[in-house]
Amino acid sequence: MINVTLDTNCIIDLEEDRDTAPYIRKLIRMQEEGKINLGVPAISASERKPNGKYASNFAEFRQKIAAAGLGDVNILKPIGYWDVTFWDWCLYADKLDPRVADLERKIHQILFPEIEFAYGGEVNKRWHNAKCDVLALWSHIHYGSGIFVTMDSNFHKKTKKTRLLALGAGEILKPEDAASRLTNDANNA
Repeated sequence: MINVTLDTNCIIDLEEDRDTAPYIRKLIRMQEEGKINLGVPAISASERKPNGKYASNFAEFRQKIAAAGLGDVNILKPIGYWDVTFWDWCLYADKLDPRVADLERKIHQILFPEIEFAYGGEVNKRWHNAKCDVLALWSHIHYGSGIFVTMDSNFHKKTKKTRLLALGAGEILKPEDAASRLTNDANNA
């Protein structure tokens, strides 16, 4: 069964019933029917909310995804970072194989070559957002890849997408493309 990871924007699309929401709901139905394994990166809980604030605890995030129809999906733990991740919902870097942890640096270099990998001092919004994007894809690859679903154009740039796929991302698709591909696969099975 294929693993499908929804990025933070997919959660927002469901919450705000945007144009891509029907395609994401189709993926949720496929999860419910046992056709795919659907997951969301726990780092999505650390993303800045539309009001500019951050979740105060992980339970707030669980409520958010449940309200969006994602209460039964797998939550993928990222590498932990002070002032970024929730400590009971992350993996400690010192307990990971160095090759696995090095994957994060490679993803960062592809997606955000102009932003420092490590941040000293107070975390700023730009670095924080980049770290969340990197850890979302890292989580997707770490937990078995498959299809990473995102509308974020940075993941779809030709110069970046090919290199991300080479790191083991599986496929990177927009919601409508993921729903179409998985529906065709199910019909041809």
